[in-house]
Amino acid sequence: MGEIINSISFQDNNISWLLAEVESGQSITIKRVAENPLPFIINYDNIQKPTTALRIANHLYKLASTNDLPMQNVRFLLSGKFGMVRKIQVDRTIPENVYPQLVEQELQAVLPAPTEDYLIYQPAYARPRELLTFCMRKSLFSFFQRIATEARLPVTQISLNCFSIDELYRRFFPNIIGQTLMVNFTDRGFEIVLSDENSFLNFSFKPYAKSLQSIDQLDESEIFSTFTAMVDDIQHPGPIDMPLYSISQIFLFGTGFKAHWLDRLQNQCSHTLRILNPTDTAEWQIISEDAQFNSMGAYRFVEPLSNVF
Repeated sequence: MGEIINSISFQDNNISWLLAEVESGQSITIKRVAENPLPFIINYDNIQKPTTALRIANHLYKLASTNDLPMQNVRFLLSGKFGMVRKIQVDRTIPENVYPQLVEQELQAVLPAPTEDYLIYQPAYARPRELLTFCMRKSLFSFFQRIATEARLPVTQISLNCFSIDELYRRFFPNIIGQTLMVNFTDRGFEIVLSDENSFLNFSFKPYAKSLQSIDQLDESEIFSTFTAMVDDIQHPGPIDMPLYSISQIFLFGTGFKAHWLDRLQNQCSHTLRILNPTDTAEWQIISEDAQFNSMGAYRFVEPLSNVF
């Protein structure tokens, strides 16, 4: 008998819920999956309202009841765009004991509020002379804690999808060498995770349109052209001749992605494109007891699946 985990992934306007049993011997059984739009967008204005957390909590409770999902051992996964990932360049002459001051100065210059208002996390980072920092408003983190309290959910872990997706990639595909771009097609834009065989490298968000239109409101040609421009911007983020990264392949996934787009996107892109299908892994046994996991597309549930480890 493995560990039963309820993994709930939050985007700004929808959730994905995955119930899984995880065996220590690299086996995952998908018990049930569910997707549902939220009653409103999670943004700064809405989280200030006193009833917002309760309304989302009630929404989760109804979703659990409808899909027979047990309210136990729950993990929340938050979109990386709820915060900010910042890479800070460090001159080789600067001693490490000065790094915290550099981070503080950089964040004071770019954050819209004092650094005391943020949770600041500095994960291990492999690239030389660069510091990686993630920031999230304390009020936003507390908002998700209130949701758990209002829904009476025993939330044991709150994680960020940019880091959990990186972890899933290296667990499921450890033999892929080189830098890999993982593109999450969300409702309003691409969430981009860059990894290699050793570590997380970067995260960013690219909206499909300046007006933040939903993917369902756009023509496919607009989505495809934005995708091509996004890949180019990552490689050449300014007036530089040499690409910033050496991307070997690109994985595509997410609730907004459609499998039949693969060929057309590949025709516009010089990199090798693949659908990030968890069942393609040779390292883990993925067993599905919910027909929706495969019929809807396993790539739609990469986010909540990434948070079961």
